[in-house]
Amino acid sequence: MVLYRIPDNYESVDKKGILLKILMCLMNEFTHDLRVLKEAKSLVKSGHEVHVLALKDEKTPIFEMIEGIHVQRVYVRCRNKLPKGNFFFLIKYIEYVIRSISQGIKIKPDAVHCHDLNTLLIGMRIRRKIKIPVIYDSHELYLDRNYPILIHWLWKNIEKYCIKRVNKVFVENPSRGKILEERYSITGTVPLRNCQYLQVEQKSDRLRRELKLEKYEKIVLYQGVITKARGMDQLLDMIQLLPENIHLVIIGDGIYIPEMKKRIEKEHIKRVHLLGLVPLKELPSYTASADIGISLIQNINNNHYYALSNKIFEYMSAGLPVVFSDFPEMRRVIKEEKSGFVINETSPAEAANAVKKILFDEKLYQEMSRNSINAVRNTYNWEKEVKVLTEYYDSISTRN
Repeated sequence: MVLYRIPDNYESVDKKGILLKILMCLMNEFTHDLRVLKEAKSLVKSGHEVHVLALKDEKTPIFEMIEGIHVQRVYVRCRNKLPKGNFFFLIKYIEYVIRSISQGIKIKPDAVHCHDLNTLLIGMRIRRKIKIPVIYDSHELYLDRNYPILIHWLWKNIEKYCIKRVNKVFVENPSRGKILEERYSITGTVPLRNCQYLQVEQKSDRLRRELKLEKYEKIVLYQGVITKARGMDQLLDMIQLLPENIHLVIIGDGIYIPEMKKRIEKEHIKRVHLLGLVPLKELPSYTASADIGISLIQNINNNHYYALSNKIFEYMSAGLPVVFSDFPEMRRVIKEEKSGFVINETSPAEAANAVKKILFDEKLYQEMSRNSINAVRNTYNWEKEVKVLTEYYDSISTRN
C-alpha cells in the first residue's frame, strides 16, 4: 500500500540557516510523549530541523507538523492482524524496525537520536548506510523491567552490542547512568532529567468546581499511568484511613482501572474520583487545584527503584507538597528541597500519616509549597536541564 510509504522524493525544507537535520526515533504514536516533545522543541528552538519517526495507528495521520517538528509515522501492517504474544511481538517488531530504517534513510539526517532501547537497532542500521552520529536516549532500564525471557534476551543483546558503539548516551537520572556504566564498562553518560518548563502554575479551583467540593475539603492527587505497580491498591487503602474531608483524585488511564472500579464498588470506598485522561494542555490547571501530589510506585524492579518520576516536577511546578516512595533519586530531590515526605511505598498507614501531617499543619504546608516552587525556579526546570542536550548538538554542528 503506497499510501503508507514515505515518498521517494521526500526532502525537508530548504536547509539554509539550519544547523543540523536530526532524526528522532521512538516506538509510540507521539501523542502523549512529553519528554520527546520537549527535547524536539528545544532543538528546533536552537536552530536545528527535527524529524520524529513514530508509530502509525488508526487515529494518527502519517505526516503532520507539531510545533515546528516534522512528524512521520510508520505503518506496521501486521500490528493489528497478528495476536498478542512474545513470538508475534517479535514479528511486529522486525517489521517496525525494517520500515523505520527505510523511512529514516530517506530523510537523510545529520544525526539520529534513539529514544529508548527499542529504537537503537534503527539508529545503528541508518548509521551504517549514511555514516552519521547515533545518540542513545535511555528513558528506562529495559533489562531491569519484568519482561518475558524471550523479550529480555532481545533487549539484552541489542543494548550490549549497541551501547559501546553509539556517540553519546543520555540517561533519565544519575543513578540509572551509573548502572549502565557499570554494566557495560562505559563512561560519560549524561543525565537529562524530565523536568517541567519554568512556569509556576497559579492556584485554581478547577477540581473543586468539577467535583462540587467545598473549600474545606482537601484533594490528594495522583496523575499518571494507572497500573497495580504504580501503587493503586495502596492509594485506595490510604484514603480509607483519612478523614472524611480528604478526597483522592486520580487522573490518567491504564490497564488497572477496571480492577480499581470493581474494588471501589465491592468495598464501598468513598471519596475516590477517577477522572480518566485529560488534555495535556489542561493538565497543569488540574494539578494546581489539588492540595498534595502523591505517587507510591512499587519496588518491583530496579527500573522502578532507580526512577526519578517526572510527577515530582509536575506537582512541584504547581506548588504542591509531595508524598513519594522512598527511592534514591526521589528521596534526594525531596529531602534536599524539603518539599514533602518520602515513605515506605507498601504502607498505606505511612502514606496517610504523611498526608495528615502536611494538611493539618498550615505552617508546614506553606513552607513545603514555597520550597516546591523555589526548587523548580532555581534548579529543576527544563530550560536549565536541556542545556546538556542543546550544547551537545551544537558541538556536532560546529564540528560538521
